[in-house]
Amino acid sequence: MKIAMAWHYENGDTGFWSTPLSFANGFKAFNHSIDYYGFIPANCDLSNLIDTADSYDLIFICLAGPSPSFDNELIRLKSKTNTPVFMEFGDDIPTSNFFMTRKMFVDHIATPDLRCCKKYLDEGLSAHWCPNFCDPSIFYKKDVDRQNICVTTCGHDRPLLKEFTDIFGDRFVSKRVLPQDNADFYNSGTFTYQYARWNEITRRIFEAGGCGNAIITNRLSEDSGIYELFPEDECVAYFSTPQEAYEKMARLYEDDEYRNKLSSNIYKTIIEKHLAKHRAKKILDAYDGKLHNPTNI
Repeated sequence: MKIAMAWHYENGDTGFWSTPLSFANGFKAFNHSIDYYGFIPANCDLSNLIDTADSYDLIFICLAGPSPSFDNELIRLKSKTNTPVFMEFGDDIPTSNFFMTRKMFVDHIATPDLRCCKKYLDEGLSAHWCPNFCDPSIFYKKDVDRQNICVTTCGHDRPLLKEFTDIFGDRFVSKRVLPQDNADFYNSGTFTYQYARWNEITRRIFEAGGCGNAIITNRLSEDSGIYELFPEDECVAYFSTPQEAYEKMARLYEDDEYRNKLSSNIYKTIIEKHLAKHRAKKILDAYDGKLHNPTNI
């Protein structure tokens, strides 16, 4: 199958890694041909894609956030071709209004939010739940000796980072790293701290877990679907309060059996169900009309 992929990149430079490139890797795992089209959300022009749209079997677009000019171009694209247009609604959450126009001008929606997926289905739209995932070309487990430390790349505005640094000192390492350095960084520790600000299932759970790390993160609402993916104290250590977070962190440092169980279980789960190729397969199933359980993984 011949697939056109479009997302935000400029001057022909797709960069080293991004979520769209990970989807492309997933499609390529099934031997599909992929062409890339870049656009600038602030001043979107899809003319090149529109001119060639009929030569593709599928058009797959990724975009998070507002862009009126993109929305106008999407409408123009749909008016010019019969090629199915699928779209990944990045950073989709129930309170977002970024997708109110887009959802009406695509043939299928892949959303990372289970609640949004159910809403789209209730509206009679074609959609499926497409949670974040691990791209094993970037995030992978290495056969190396690790220090028993917590390593995290979550933003410096996340709660408890300062408190954990004060309490655990150099056993708690928080920093941003280049995409190509993620595997080395995560494999330098044994577990990872993450915090979801918007009651969303964050991608770092999948990425750090795919590197073989145990995960500690804040609890989300049941309707997020996170406990279906990663059961509590089997795959992930969850907390609701700062006190519980301190206790869970201390246990991850001190209890080797607990930490190793979490890291082993989440790694196995991710390798079996949550790689880029698994997400690509669901999109291809939707294209082939074989997607029978759109809210299941």
